[in-house]
Amino acid sequence: MKLAGLVILLVLVFFLAPVVPYFQSVPIPGVSGGGVGLWGLSTPAYGVFGYGSPPYSQQEIVTQGNHSALVLFSGGRVVGVEDVGGPGVVLNPPAVIRIQNAEVFSSDWGFLNVTIQLQNIAQQNILNPIVYLSMQGFSSNGTIGGLTLIEPHVIGNCGAVFAASNVCSVSQVAPNTLPTNESFTFYAEVRGTVGGTHFVIREPFGENYPTGGVGPLWVKAFINSVDSFREGVAMVENSTLDQFAAIRFANASANYQISDYAFSSDAQKFFGNGPLAGELAEVLLYPGIYTPSSYAGFLGSFAPSHWSELLDTVYTQYGYYVGRAPYYTVSVPCPVYEIPRGGVNIAQYFDAHGCSVAVTESTWLVIIMSP
Repeated sequence: MKLAGLVILLVLVFFLAPVVPYFQSVPIPGVSGGGVGLWGLSTPAYGVFGYGSPPYSQQEIVTQGNHSALVLFSGGRVVGVEDVGGPGVVLNPPAVIRIQNAEVFSSDWGFLNVTIQLQNIAQQNILNPIVYLSMQGFSSNGTIGGLTLIEPHVIGNCGAVFAASNVCSVSQVAPNTLPTNESFTFYAEVRGTVGGTHFVIREPFGENYPTGGVGPLWVKAFINSVDSFREGVAMVENSTLDQFAAIRFANASANYQISDYAFSSDAQKFFGNGPLAGELAEVLLYPGIYTPSSYAGFLGSFAPSHWSELLDTVYTQYGYYVGRAPYYTVSVPCPVYEIPRGGVNIAQYFDAHGCSVAVTESTWLVIIMSP
């Protein structure tokens, strides 16, 4: 009986007793020298099998001097650090702000938008609530002391004073570098002050990419859709044109302010002075999250010059390249949708038509065609 009791005790200790110490030294952004030491306890079962409660919460606030950091954990290790301001910051205080909704959806121009809606449930004014977003491709992650330094992206604010019971909604164009055809997690974050206390509210949200991304299958389906309008003359992919399309992406995206920048000179450098260099056509597209067939319809309606070039049966071969780079988001409504020719200053062109532009990272689809 004593042996059985001892065995039971050892089993209980192994699975339930938090007796295994963990230690992490965490660097604090803005503070030089050593980091803050964080102790945690967990069970032997967790250390051996990963079963049971981890030694740390998923996220904690750590303060060193006049700096506070949000520390993110995965089990027994630190995976990220975020600068959240001065001392006295409270993480996820109850009954302050409710994040009612956070979603990613398709805009009229085919770009992704992210919208976060908040409500003040504190029954008193909240001062300077700023809304941040941590999302793949939409936050700048550096390193500090070998850890990921998370720098979430500001997407809006709810004014200098967010009154009790009021609702606030912020929205911004989101990146198209999200995981395709699968779920992903992003984080909505609010920082502000209530009753003299600085707070951080950070919540995860699950989402699915609305229609998948632009990749080889998307491009193949798009070309098939184009071919259906080409009077029986289908285009065949050419690997040499693929290589040139990659070169064009690098040069055109680095000089995105000018339409079709240096196309002729790039063609001569790559193909030489033979006739082919002068027979090529280039179409630079920004498909957002359109489906292949709907994007073909969009071009036919709003970019007739680009669409006409794609339908020209003189061209029987194509190459392409897909990449991410800066480009312009144009205010809508706008009377023009496409740049008519190469060598145009794009911002000036839209400004002359009464449309404002903002630089954002976009998906580029470079298509090169030849006879």
